Amino acid sequence: MSSPVLSLSTQGARRRLVWLGLSVSAALLPGLVQAQGDTYPAKPIRVMVPFNTGGAADTLARVIGVPLGQRFGQQFVVENRPGAGGTIGMEAGKRLPADGYGLILISNSQAVSEAIYPKLSYDLRKDFMPINVIADSPMVIAANPGIGVKTMPELVAYARKNPGKLSYGSCGVGTAHHLAMEIVKVEAKVDIVHAPYRGCAPATLDTVGGQIQVVVGSAPAVLPHIKAGKLVALAVTNPKRSRSLPDVPTIAESGVPELAKSAIGNWYGFMAPAGVPKERIALMDAAIREEIAKPEVGEKLSAAGIEVEVADAAALDRLLRGDIAQFTEVVTAGNIRPE
Repeated sequence: MSSPVLSLSTQGARRRLVWLGLSVSAALLPGLVQAQGDTYPAKPIRVMVPFNTGGAADTLARVIGVPLGQRFGQQFVVENRPGAGGTIGMEAGKRLPADGYGLILISNSQAVSEAIYPKLSYDLRKDFMPINVIADSPMVIAANPGIGVKTMPELVAYARKNPGKLSYGSCGVGTAHHLAMEIVKVEAKVDIVHAPYRGCAPATLDTVGGQIQVVVGSAPAVLPHIKAGKLVALAVTNPKRSRSLPDVPTIAESGVPELAKSAIGNWYGFMAPAGVPKERIALMDAAIREEIAKPEVGEKLSAAGIEVEVADAAALDRLLRGDIAQFTEVVTAGNIRPE
């Protein structure tokens, strides 16, 4: 007779334990929900692009933003803030909260700004944190077919015979595109008038339309017009040939001896405002690297003339320091000033 009593007592104890467990779970539930709500990222990510739409930086941000958004279930919202060689966008990037919900896509144009502008409202190495290097895109020197030049030697010869008669468009004052052509002018001793634009796309369109004769533009902006025969590619400024324009010589190979050491690359990377938690930087770095390495992403970028080149935060810091030193020397020697 004792067994049923023990059984009932055991069942009661079990019931009490179950209810106790439910009570504890209920008490912990708000904390668990809150913890889940703090999972990063829990809201859209802003991607500040200090350049206009249609250029390499804009294309890169939008292409990589799609798989990142799918990965995290959050939108990556691209915000274009062009102007003053990218300094306006960097000022906006500096003001982003240091919570991991704001990224800045930079290029070596930011190193040019450090060299060419005497005073900036931000410190590139103190106000921002490097995340990674993700890509390279050639800068292309291209001409309107109407001026009748097909090579860099022909462009230099034309400019020497017609000083001040040619105009070239850049993607903005203080951009790498601006500096690349100013180096050509200094080294080749030619007078070509600079026409700065707010982005590579409008500079390219005006070259196609004949308002200006030459453009130094990013591959995504100029490539469609080169393929359509509306622009003639003369050279890429990068140290090596572009996979998207394999038949176009580098500036060193272009046949102008004075330009043998005038190469300038055009890399892109991500930064964040200073103070973002390191674990969030690490998470975003790993995600960006993994997504950009996928073949379908690489194919989209390659079609636009952008080549995937991935490196870590330390490499980005070294690139910035090296380019700032190099560009400062070039700007000083050539007396290049913001216009």
